[in-house]
Amino acid sequence: MSTPQSVKRLHVLRHGQAIHNVQRGWPERDPPLTELGLEQARKVSLTFKPDLVICSPMTRTIQTMYAVLSTLENSGIDIPKEIWPNLREAHDAICNKGVSRAIIAAAYPTLDFSRCNVEWDYEEHSDEAATLRVAKRLRRRPEKDILLVGHRAFLAYLVGDERFLNCGKFWSRLTPMCN
Repeated sequence: MSTPQSVKRLHVLRHGQAIHNVQRGWPERDPPLTELGLEQARKVSLTFKPDLVICSPMTRTIQTMYAVLSTLENSGIDIPKEIWPNLREAHDAICNKGVSRAIIAAAYPTLDFSRCNVEWDYEEHSDEAATLRVAKRLRRRPEKDILLVGHRAFLAYLVGDERFLNCGKFWSRLTPMCN
């Protein structure tokens, strides 16, 4: 009989304020953070060192991730980062559609976008289906403290909360699968 692994923590963080949060109906794909959004992200104080950071493949989440981790990384701490396409926002507004893998990879050459489609041609998904896929994958990971940087609606569904403010944090326990 196998024994379960120890409990791990999932720390979730919504991206900082992006242009589409201020200019409703933003007509372009993949809007970046505003100056306020960058400031919000820089002010996030982590009370733990993540063993892994997983992030949506969109500019606003990647910018948030780098701003939040900058203090740790400037002090020489290297934190593994992975891009997970299932963390993308489910709403099909144009601002929730990303750019091609080539464009985003050129903007962030140190990240691995190989899990992403070549073009942003993902089928529509529900928050529920994406959450189930993410939860299964997270439970199989060996890391104890995982930081997930994502989007409001997806995170609200993931943790059962109705609303996340920009750079709003929450943590919950993950019950790992048995070996």
